[in-house]
Formats: sequence, C-alpha cells, structure tokens
Amino acid sequence: MRSSACGSSPGSVEFLLQWDDERVPRAQGLALFDALASTEKTLHGNPGRHGEIPAFELDSTLRFFARHLG
Repeated sequence: MRSSACGSSPGSVEFLLQWDDERVPRAQGLALFDALASTEKTLHGNPGRHGEIPAFELDSTLRFFARHLG
C-alpha cells in the first residue's frame, strides 16, 4: 500500500485489528495503521480471528463515535 493513498486522513481514527485474523494479515493491518496520516489514532489489537471481536470493543466504538460525531 502506498502511504500517499492514506495521507489525507486528518480525522481521528480508532483502528481495530484481530491479531489472528485470517482475512487481514497482521503485517498488512499494521502497515495500514502506520500509513494513516492522523495524529490522533489508536490501535486496538485483540487475540482471535476475524469474527472473534471482544464484546467490549463495541462499547469502545460507541464511545469513539459519541466523542467525535456527537
């Protein structure tokens, strides 16, 4: 992925990455996170496969949207 493709992302980012994701390899997910130009970004990494997102991540996502879109 070229960094310039993600270089115009000035907003806040909450990035969720499942550590054992069979669809998005960890290295590619981390590269995408690194390429995001936002100065306000957070990476949430959890063990598990693509569909095994912990329930507490939904709460975090809702708080993120309330903070930034509310």
